[in-house]
Amino acid sequence: MKKIWGLSALLLLSACDPAVDRFENEAKLFVRHLMIDVFKVTPPETLNVKASPTPGSVTSSEMAKANSEILLEVYQVTYDETEVDSREKFGELVNSLNGGASIEGVYRGIVMGNRYRGLEAKGKAASPALLKAFAIEMAELQSTMVEPTVFSPDTAKSAPTIDYPDGSEAPAATPSQEVKAKDRDQAVKELVVIFLGATPFTLKRALADEALKKMDELKDSPAEFAQWYARFVVRMCDARVDFGLPQRNNPNPDFHVLFAKNMASDRVKWEVLNRYHRYLNAVLARETSRPSDTAAGEGDDAQVEAKPENKADKK
Repeated sequence: MKKIWGLSALLLLSACDPAVDRFENEAKLFVRHLMIDVFKVTPPETLNVKASPTPGSVTSSEMAKANSEILLEVYQVTYDETEVDSREKFGELVNSLNGGASIEGVYRGIVMGNRYRGLEAKGKAASPALLKAFAIEMAELQSTMVEPTVFSPDTAKSAPTIDYPDGSEAPAATPSQEVKAKDRDQAVKELVVIFLGATPFTLKRALADEALKKMDELKDSPAEFAQWYARFVVRMCDARVDFGLPQRNNPNPDFHVLFAKNMASDRVKWEVLNRYHRYLNAVLARETSRPSDTAAGEGDDAQVEAKPENKADKK
């Protein structure tokens, strides 16, 4: 299924600076994909949504379709399923996006909602392979942060007690205490112990929450944000996971720097969350599809991880 990124932001990619002309054709092809090819395809769920007017060449109808597509992706990668459980609820959230709600706000509403919490509470504990994949990514992410979250066995697996309305903006997180710099391997081991017994849904939420916190640290430095995003994307490309669009799987860092500089930060945030969710979903899928008579140790060899990020990103 084809997915949509930020339409209005991506349109800017067709008017790039001459210094980056070599990426202009890729950008134009992407815009064509969004504005022509995608809208020839009938969405799998036809919803009666009321779209708010949008400026420029993107009509309200096209924007409604775009919001429907991106919300469908949010549902699919967050819940790790192909069907929408409630068309009525889905339509309400599309309307929220049409009315100006952020993808981050809608995402937070979903993972703080009763259904997702139920999956966290009643789901099967994550396997050692999935737990290790999560711990590696969390340790890598925290190594680039100014104030990484301090997890403990008592708090790591618990969602916040405040029940946010779906689609609302969550309040700013309270800064955590300073975390002493640790060896990466030691940090991975500690995270495995702390999150032992957590469900895959808890691991995905915790990693996404920390990623949002990291991106908030960079909100006042757009150039640094774009550079961090590009390095993150290139590193995740090593995981050999399909992230939903050919452009997302492009390992060219300059393309992603340009992309991040010309799109709304809300869209960049979703691109990061999307990759983390898809990566952990892929690890889980690989494991569940593996034959039961897999030889000892083969699971570790099959586990694909992205390469560590350049520590120069550390503030």
